[in-house]
Amino acid sequence: MRLYVASTFEYAGKTLVALALAKLWGRDGVSVGYVKPLGKIPMVVDGGVVDEDACFLADELGLPGPPEAVCPVVITQDLVMAAYRGESLRLRERVLRAVEECSARSDVVLLGGAANLRDGVFLGLAPLALVSDLDCRVLLVDRFSGEKSMDQVLWAAGALKERLLGVVFNRIATGQEPFFRQTVLPYFAARSIRVFGAVPTDPVLESVSVKALSDSLSAETACGEESLGTMIERFCVGAMDMDNALRVFRRIPRKAVITGGHRADIQLAALETDTRCLVLTGGVRPNELILARAREKAVPILVVQEDTLFAVEKFENLLGRLRIREKEKIERGVNLVRENVDARGILSALRGGGTGRK
Repeated sequence: MRLYVASTFEYAGKTLVALALAKLWGRDGVSVGYVKPLGKIPMVVDGGVVDEDACFLADELGLPGPPEAVCPVVITQDLVMAAYRGESLRLRERVLRAVEECSARSDVVLLGGAANLRDGVFLGLAPLALVSDLDCRVLLVDRFSGEKSMDQVLWAAGALKERLLGVVFNRIATGQEPFFRQTVLPYFAARSIRVFGAVPTDPVLESVSVKALSDSLSAETACGEESLGTMIERFCVGAMDMDNALRVFRRIPRKAVITGGHRADIQLAALETDTRCLVLTGGVRPNELILARAREKAVPILVVQEDTLFAVEKFENLLGRLRIREKEKIERGVNLVRENVDARGILSALRGGGTGRK
């Protein structure tokens, strides 16, 4: 049995859903394999180019075999230029072979889809064609965004037809839940599109680690290396006077504060509240008083050469990408899927050849 986990657009939560389903089904004695046909986050491991997401999932699930067995095609500049030149790349054969080998040792093979149902056409790896060639059912994951989601899911249902098993909605905002349950779910039910679950937004999953922020900023760590695993849920910019800063900082827990390296007053105010990290811009290191206070409270301080706007943009980009890496986020994500998604219903429909079309 093969289940292609697709999405409507980037960062919808495919990796989280695939990881959670594999773990939950594994607890029920089901052998689950995983293949990501096309990787887009290249990294070098043991001299070879592999996909970061696929490697993470393979490691987390303890899957056997070399990295290329999990992700047979990884986009690189060389590969793209070869495609432009019209070279015979035989990428489809690589994918088919990897899936067949995985199928031979697994009860269920999960295939990690691309950002949407069109990514890969240029390289001869059109998702709709792969789904047909590999005889997959498709679980569509959507990060709910109102009418845009309706358009995307309905288009996908029309394109996939009987291969659509159903939909999992992700990151449902608290304020959207009543409308989603009272209006959106009946809408899809009336059109015979099965919704297997809806995962709410969660502050832990929406958070980023100090290390992830540091890596994104290419920052110098002035202190707090032992606390780089600390999770940050929000951020604020310290560009106000001391009194206003304290009022703002007290209202925002589990935050990072981004401020100029010269603003020692703001830095001290931040350290008197629930601040998980200080980001100092302009290449100015903290003074000894700030360093001592930060070490006392185990708060990392990151120093970046760029200005505050640069740091804010990097942070916003990180928060928009739901990356599951840290143990805390993995455990929380799996529990959220277990509580809000009918994992056994998905497996039952897959086993019975059932589709999302009633």
